[in-house]
Amino acid sequence: MSSHWLTVAGYLTFLALGTGLNVWAHRRPRSGIPTIGQVLARIMRTRTGRIAMVAWWAFIGLHLFSK
Repeated sequence: MSSHWLTVAGYLTFLALGTGLNVWAHRRPRSGIPTIGQVLARIMRTRTGRIAMVAWWAFIGLHLFSK
């Protein structure tokens, strides 16, 4: 397995775990786990959070979609 496919597998695993955690948070509202929407709403309240989100998307775009 090449390093490219290992990296893709890592990203897909991370995406699957995040999706599963979000589904669990929606199905068990009293579990204390916030949904992705709640987390993003909390981050986007401040200017620093919005700048961090833009930086995160730029990082992901640069490293995931460039080849």
